[in-house]
Amino acid sequence: MKPIELAKNIYWVGAVDWDIRDFHGYSTNRGTTYNAYLIIDEKITLIDTVKKAFHGDLMHRIHNIIDPKKIDYIVVNHVEMDHSGSLPQVIEEVRPEKIFCSKMGHGALLRHFHREDWPYHVISPGEELSLGTRTLNFMETRMLHWP
Repeated sequence: MKPIELAKNIYWVGAVDWDIRDFHGYSTNRGTTYNAYLIIDEKITLIDTVKKAFHGDLMHRIHNIIDPKKIDYIVVNHVEMDHSGSLPQVIEEVRPEKIFCSKMGHGALLRHFHREDWPYHVISPGEELSLGTRTLNFMETRMLHWP
């Protein structure tokens, strides 16, 4: 599966897990997705990653757009392992300038991965991040989840 361009220079690069049939008690008869997005701008930004088993799918989709080593920033919105499990591998391959996350996200990432040496930047609600022609606005949305 190729990346999907959602808007000019914004791509879905996540993964599809066709085999999962139950997620926290919800029936997932058609599987689920682990959504990750790539924004191409002056600062190339990856938003979220995927479950560890789908790391290859993520990197393949990114490779279809750019050399992953050109990624400047990673934004971690979702720290549960089904969405951040491949983060250590991605960081090792990409070597991002900064990893943006909330205060709670930072604590969870430290508990999951025990990596204090990553280039974290804790971002506050209401803070903005300029990528060049686009600006990301951050807001706290605890426990916002599907369905």
